[in-house]
Amino acid sequence: MDRVKAEFANAEQLPLVIQPKDGNMKLAEFLELLQENQIFIREHLLKFGGILLRGFPVHQAEDFISVIKGLQLGQFCQYVGGDSPRKIVKEGVYTSTEAPPSIKLPLHNELSYVKHYPSHIYFFCETPPVAKGETILGDARKIYQQIDERVRNQFVEKGLHYISCYPYKSAFMNFVNKSHKSWINVFETEDKEEVERKCRENNIDFTWTRDDWIKIGQKCSSAIAHPQTQEMVWFNQAHHFDFNPKFLGLWNYLGAKLLYLRKHTLLHKVTFADGSKIPRKDLYHVMDVMDKNTIYFPWQRGDVLVLDNILTMHGRATFNGKRRILTAMTS
Repeated sequence: MDRVKAEFANAEQLPLVIQPKDGNMKLAEFLELLQENQIFIREHLLKFGGILLRGFPVHQAEDFISVIKGLQLGQFCQYVGGDSPRKIVKEGVYTSTEAPPSIKLPLHNELSYVKHYPSHIYFFCETPPVAKGETILGDARKIYQQIDERVRNQFVEKGLHYISCYPYKSAFMNFVNKSHKSWINVFETEDKEEVERKCRENNIDFTWTRDDWIKIGQKCSSAIAHPQTQEMVWFNQAHHFDFNPKFLGLWNYLGAKLLYLRKHTLLHKVTFADGSKIPRKDLYHVMDVMDKNTIYFPWQRGDVLVLDNILTMHGRATFNGKRRILTAMTS
C-alpha cells in the first residue's frame, strides 16, 4: 500500500478514502494493486463498513466491472425482488435508484427484505451532481444501539412482514408513478412460471390478483448479527414500506393516498410478522435515529464506493439536474 494514501472523509470514519499518490496510475496497475491488497481491503471493510476508492482510472461501466472483479468479494447478483426503479446497464451493473430526485431516500441495507440479500454493494460515480445528490451513509451498528430499547425489542421479537403489489404492464401506473415497477421489472422476466419459481426459491408468498397483478409477501428479521464480526446491526426497511408524511412529504403522501385507493394496487405495506400494526410513532423514532446518524460526502467523477451491505446502510439525498451513479451487488 506504499503507492496510496488512506484517510477518513469525516469524523465518523465512514468511508475510509483510499487515493493514489501517483496521479498517472493505469487501470491495469490499479487492478494489480487491488489483487495484492485484498486482505487490507477486507479487514478495513469489516472495521469501518465502507471504502471510497478515489482518483483511480475508473471512467466507464467496464472499468467499474473490472474493479469489482478485482476486489473478489463475491459473485455478481441480480436485483431480483428489488423494486427500486433502475435500469440494467450490463453484467450485473444497474443504474442507481431513479426515484424522483425531490424525494430523499432514507438509510437502508440493500434488499434487506429478501432471503438472499447481497453481502456487498458498490457505487460508481459516472456523472456527479452539481449540488447535493449524495449517496448518504450510516453505521447500522450505531443505529441498532441508539434505537430505544423498547422499540428495538418489539421489532426484534416480532419480526416484519413486507407486502408489495405489482402490475404486469400498466402505462397509467408508470405515467403517474415511475417508482411503481411492473412484476416484469421486479423479477426480470415476463414468464409467470419463472416468477413463481423465483418466489418459491426466495420464500416469497405470492398471489395473482385481478388485472394480472401479483401480490407478494416476505417475512424477515428486523436485526441480524454480522456473519463474520457477530456485531448486531439494524437490518430492515420497514420505514421504506410505510407510506407516511415523514417519508414522502405531505403533498406526496396525499397524492399516494389518492393513487392507491384500491388495496390490490398498493405498492407497499409493512406490519409486524404476526400481522399487527407497527406504531407510526415507533417508525418515526427509527427514522429520527437514522437522520442523526446520516453521513454526507460529495461525489467526484470516477469515485468507486464499496460497502459492506450489512454493516453500512445507504440512501440518497435530494438533488437537481443531472446525476448518474451506477451500482452493483455481490454475494
